[in-house]
Amino acid sequence: MSSASSSASVPIGGRQARWQPHNDRRREQIVAALIELLEESAPGDEVSMQQIAKRSGLAKSVVYRQFSGRDELDRRARSTVSEQFIDTVDTALDIWDGSIHQILHRTVATVVDWITEHARLYDFVRSGPAVGDPDDIDALSSIKATIAARTRALVTGLGGVVGVVDEPTADTMTFAIVSMTEATVSRWARDPQPLLSHDRLIAEVAGYAWSVLDGAARAQRVTLDPELPLIEVINALADRVDATESGDAG
Repeated sequence: MSSASSSASVPIGGRQARWQPHNDRRREQIVAALIELLEESAPGDEVSMQQIAKRSGLAKSVVYRQFSGRDELDRRARSTVSEQFIDTVDTALDIWDGSIHQILHRTVATVVDWITEHARLYDFVRSGPAVGDPDDIDALSSIKATIAARTRALVTGLGGVVGVVDEPTADTMTFAIVSMTEATVSRWARDPQPLLSHDRLIAEVAGYAWSVLDGAARAQRVTLDPELPLIEVINALADRVDATESGDAG
């Protein structure tokens, strides 16, 4: 490559780098516009690129230039919705705040409220893949897999503290709870005349989750008190393990 060619390529790269933050903001603006329009739309309605351009305050040609096509835009929007939902569930799963019953009840309530309050976004993440997903995997499946994986890591981490680590059981248990919760809430939300009230649904599903968790714990010879703050339960179990190990060593 000649020196003239090298020097000519530098300004292009520099110009692209300068425009990158601007283009990133535009893409975020467009994705946010699509999500807003989806929230406002009726079930089955399509959101057009013209509507997205108008809501984002950008020319239609600018919207088209920011993405390779509608598929990429939809994937990015599903990724954004997925991240928001997962963050909301993560907050509810705070083990430092409350008893097992409170944490389960709070987390199930979060899922129920999100699915009912964001019904169109829930349908949207079920309708196709997010960024990085295979074409045949919808974003909702990825959401469930991510939440189950994070919960599994939490369970195995706590299990390690009390000397009980069973990865296969933790993997199966957490996926079963996550899948059961999502499927049950989805069925309830789509029923025009559900048999359970909002609060009764939350209580029932949280109870099912506790039954699975309690059964798995008892199989490992661990008894959990669902009414005590979880951190107190973990500390008490850890102290018991330390005392047993000290006795064995003595």
